[in-house]
Amino acid sequence: MSLHHKGLYLDTKRVQVKFSDKSLISHKGFKTVPVLEDGDIWTGESLKIAKYLEEAYPDKPSLFGGKEQMELTSIINNILDPKILSILARIIVADVYKVLQPDDKNYFRETREKMLNKKIEDIDIESKKYITFLQKELNPFRRIIKDNNYFTGDKPMYCDYLLFGFFMWARNTSSKQILDRDDLLWHWRDRMLNLFDGFAKKSNGYEIK
Repeated sequence: MSLHHKGLYLDTKRVQVKFSDKSLISHKGFKTVPVLEDGDIWTGESLKIAKYLEEAYPDKPSLFGGKEQMELTSIINNILDPKILSILARIIVADVYKVLQPDDKNYFRETREKMLNKKIEDIDIESKKYITFLQKELNPFRRIIKDNNYFTGDKPMYCDYLLFGFFMWARNTSSKQILDRDDLLWHWRDRMLNLFDGFAKKSNGYEIK
């Protein structure tokens, strides 16, 4: 989404990195995706990539709207990322496991069960209660979006893409419905799905009912 925002996506080649084979990035010291290779420069982690794009391509539309907004987004990211990630993982981890390629399943089970301190199947049994927890954590974003199309006004910025990434992770791996149709965030997510000629909507994913 950030690459589209900057008008750079069409110049980008996407390469799959598997859980079971990280050789494409590990030789540069990276253990997780996303990783961006731009010429001789390699950058990892979504926020760091967005900041790199902002600084490397200042003539393109801004992802943050200025230096101060970039720092504020960093603070939001540090609060939001671990908290939402932890709750959402408990909602969809079993569904993610089911759609993985066979040679990735052992690695995923071993690492995720260690992180969450439970068997994947046992976590799935409790998944519905975590949807309720997620709804409470999302309330501040509902208040922000109440009078705006996006979090900073009429145009999406990186803070929108930040939260939207979690919803896309869920949409692409799980049939669980984590938002109701009358939810302000449901309508915001729909607007996000339709950005850039429906780019996100065209990705492999479950139908949003």
